[in-house]
Amino acid sequence: MDSLIEVLIYESLYKISINTVKKIAMSFIKWNGFKKTLNTDKYIKNPTTPTYLYVISQDTMTYCERTMVATLQGLVNTQSYFQIYTLSSLQPDYQIWLDDLKDRYGISYENISDPWELLDIFKNNVDGYVLYNNKLLKDPSINNACSLASLNNCIAVDEDIEDKVRSHGITKIKGDCRSTDERWAYNNLWNSGLNHSIIIQLSPDKVAALRDYAIMTKSLIFYEDKVSDTSLRDKIFSSMEKDSICLGWGPDEFINISTVSKYGINMTGADWSYNLSVLSSFPSLPMKQKTLVNIPHKENIHTVTFIMSDGDNQQWGLGNNYGSSKWYGSPNRGKFNLGWSLSPSLYYLAPTVFKLYYESAATGASNDYFIVPPSGNGYMYPSKFDENTLGIYINRLNDYMKKVDEKYVAIIDDSSFHNKEIWAKFTRKPNIHGLFYLDYHRHHNYHGEIIWSNNKPIVSCRDLLWDRLETEDELVENINNRIDSGQVDIYNSNSYTFVYVHAWSKSLSNIEKVVNKLKENSKVSIVTPETFMELIKKNVNC
Repeated sequence: MDSLIEVLIYESLYKISINTVKKIAMSFIKWNGFKKTLNTDKYIKNPTTPTYLYVISQDTMTYCERTMVATLQGLVNTQSYFQIYTLSSLQPDYQIWLDDLKDRYGISYENISDPWELLDIFKNNVDGYVLYNNKLLKDPSINNACSLASLNNCIAVDEDIEDKVRSHGITKIKGDCRSTDERWAYNNLWNSGLNHSIIIQLSPDKVAALRDYAIMTKSLIFYEDKVSDTSLRDKIFSSMEKDSICLGWGPDEFINISTVSKYGINMTGADWSYNLSVLSSFPSLPMKQKTLVNIPHKENIHTVTFIMSDGDNQQWGLGNNYGSSKWYGSPNRGKFNLGWSLSPSLYYLAPTVFKLYYESAATGASNDYFIVPPSGNGYMYPSKFDENTLGIYINRLNDYMKKVDEKYVAIIDDSSFHNKEIWAKFTRKPNIHGLFYLDYHRHHNYHGEIIWSNNKPIVSCRDLLWDRLETEDELVENINNRIDSGQVDIYNSNSYTFVYVHAWSKSLSNIEKVVNKLKENSKVSIVTPETFMELIKKNVNC
């Protein structure tokens, strides 16, 4: 049999059951050697693109059922053209991606209300189950059970629903992780078939997020909940391949990112991400930005660029940003020039999503422009990153930037703005045209200072539109004061202001308020990050 189309024709002609169709389709996939997941640029993608989706809302399920379905999803989505997709009222943009799959990629779907119906549909794909107990949503046994289940073609089952699972025909118990501690999976499974290039750092209270992807990729799931105790993280990160990826989040930010950096690992905030086993199955193709650089020819001007924060946060890009009236879905988008960033993980693990962002970007009199979020391929601190791995990391970043037509990278680091030796490793790459620097402890600690590396600008943040740090009125006053003091010479670095906008406390309506007030001053020019950097390179002496 040469294609799934023939299978569907057989169904129509001979009225064979849908379960039989799925069995034949599964044989077709295995026969062609597609069952093995594909590894692309460190990210593991599902090689089996769905033709049909069973869609279920997490809102209708208990916590135990959500974990069961997520692990079932991770198992079947590489084995079948008939796959599982989940929705949640807390992550409304997943409906947008689903509609896009239907409208532009021809993926049909039906809504399922009962998770046990899903288990019945796919029970022949499951070899058994692994037990855990997570009643208080903080027991590490859920992570251990998912890690073990990924190696045994199993689902993870809370003891509260074990009897019901068995009544639906899944009767073979392949492990019991109840009463295991947070180190159990690493100590017992790390060298038993788990991949060493991607790991999942996930709190036990995240009962469904990322778990489909972890099962699909046979990734270790773990969580070390004490901020200052990094002994487990040290063991895991030091055992990984160079330039590897950690998806999820830790118990804090600074210590966690410092720890991954120490071992040459980068972090992607993804602990509320869903459906990566579906979305990653689509090809990651080169893309071009719609925006065309427009260099204004004005000399007595103060130039401002705004960049929205948190593009490194994969789950925000997937779940809440695109359709939100506060952010990318705002009716104010396109009224002024604005910089955005998208996690590179979206390009590989959700390329249809990445493409939709690019295609819907505002262009014309005002433009959206995309840069790479902090600090490149994933969140890390370059000054703390394993120096033997940094070159590999930057090479991969350089290649990525060519694929997605992005020229500039935002960097978050720890008091390292003047460390030109580090920045030279970035700026010597042909696709990296400059850096936007943000200091971890206070993003605008370097007050807009500009330094140079290989004739490329490293521009520090000058202002923060951020609740309780700098209000709209204060930002407008600060910029107008600079103009009043004569900072309107395009050849002077003081005539440029990079404003970072805190996504969680400010929206596009807040930016518009600032923009409208600044427009009252004829000596202000608001441009995209690309135009901002091109003006600096053209006019400011190195």
